Order: sequence, then structure tokens, then C-alpha cells
Amino acid sequence: MTVLVLLRHGRTAYNAEGRLQGSLDVPLGAPGREQAAAAARALFEEYGIPDRIVTSPLARAADTAAELSAVTGVPALADARLAQRSYGEWEGLTWDEIKMRWPLEYERRHRGLDPRIEGWGTAAEVSARVAEGLLEACSGAKVVVAVSHGSAIMLGSLALLGLDLHSTALGKLPHAHWNVLVSSPGHWSLARYGLGAD
Repeated sequence: MTVLVLLRHGRTAYNAEGRLQGSLDVPLGAPGREQAAAAARALFEEYGIPDRIVTSPLARAADTAAELSAVTGVPALADARLAQRSYGEWEGLTWDEIKMRWPLEYERRHRGLDPRIEGWGTAAEVSARVAEGLLEACSGAKVVVAVSHGSAIMLGSLALLGLDLHSTALGKLPHAHWNVLVSSPGHWSLARYGLGAD
């Protein structure tokens, strides 16, 4: 059995402003770093020293993973497959700005579908690469912590769980919170959801 902890990065200034980050490399702010440190302590208390820590290479995730590495002594391995989906030409914009400029695609996105805009990372593409990275990280391990991003975690989880990739069943994971998936031979299940240090 493998326990896979999927940790979302701490909050950034873009998160606070409601701006889409996607592939933009926005660093953690001081509040996000505090969130990451608190999450690291809570995860160490719950799971001890993991066999492996993997992270998106984007700074907000890598810096969150570094807090867990500091507590556990386990180095975090960067894997580009765990990076956030690209939001294409929407990156850096707020949802209000998007709604004003792309009203039809905004509505499409809020129905859980991929908008038809330049550069958007589709659910099929993102879920496949994230799931591949997670499965590789879990090979031969009992406890793995993967630090990634909201959409990437959701899509990778849907793929592992065998659910519709456009499902909203997993909701929106808050910053510096985590879900836990557990594997048994040939099967993944969601064991815990939306946990945090607070």
C-alpha cells in the first residue's frame, strides 16, 4: 500500500489578488511561506519521514516543498510533470478581466470545461502527465508527498481515481492544504480530503 499526500503550495501575491498564475513562476509571499511551514510541521507529525518528496519546479511549489524537506531531511525532487496547467492568454488576469474579454469562454470554464483559448492546458493533457509523474514517484514507496498546484492536483487525482476529468467532485483545495490518496493493487481511493494545519 502507498499513501500519497497531495499538498497544494502556499499562497502567493497573485493568489491574494485573484490572478491566474498557471505557468507563471510567481514566488511565495511571507504569508504563503508561513502556511507552508505550518503544513510541513503538521505533515511530519502525521506521517513522519516520507520515502519521497516530489514537487513542481515552479517556485511557489518548490519553496513549499523546501519547508517539508527542512523538517524531514528528505530532499525534494523537482518533476516538471507536476507543474500547473498553462492558462494560456489568461495568465496574469483576474476572473473579472477574463469575464469581460472572453464571456463565452469564461462561462465554458465555469461549467468545468476547457475554454477554447490559445495556450490552455487541457484536462486530458494535464491529467495524463500529472498522473504519470505521481505513479512514478509512488513506485516502491510507502509514503510520498507531492507538492503541486490546485488544478494539477485535482486533474491528477481524477485520473488516478478513474473519474471524469471534467468532474468538480474534488472541489477546490485551499492553499497549503492536502488530500490523501491510498493505493491497493490496481486501485486508488481518496482517503482524506482538504486537510490543513489550522
